[in-house]
Amino acid sequence: MTAPKKTRHAAQEPGVRTKLFIADETIGLGKINLLALLGEAGSISAAARQMGMSYRRAWFLLDSMQSGFRDPLFVTERGGSSKGGAKLTPLGEDLIRRYRAHVALVDDQSADILSWMRAVQIGQNDD
Repeated sequence: MTAPKKTRHAAQEPGVRTKLFIADETIGLGKINLLALLGEAGSISAAARQMGMSYRRAWFLLDSMQSGFRDPLFVTERGGSSKGGAKLTPLGEDLIRRYRAHVALVDDQSADILSWMRAVQIGQNDD
């Protein structure tokens, strides 16, 4: 008896994901992008909207990331007549810069193996 034939899907591009671990938390591209959008927009709710998520979800992700650091990554100001907002601290800016530099380094160092993986991946030249 032969095994059932697997359904083929479009081949996904090989890649590498960078995830950092600090204290009991993880930091990946999504959290970094959210933090960067917070800095650009000056607001957690605006950053959440740009990422297509709820304010509650964005706050949870930012708060969980923050819990791994001794000093704040961002500061908030409550609403009211001044409309509140959020601002990155130098530590938050440094985290974004260092994460992106690390990702660029890993991507550069991974070019050879990713090229090889594209060549040997199922769905490539299998016609």
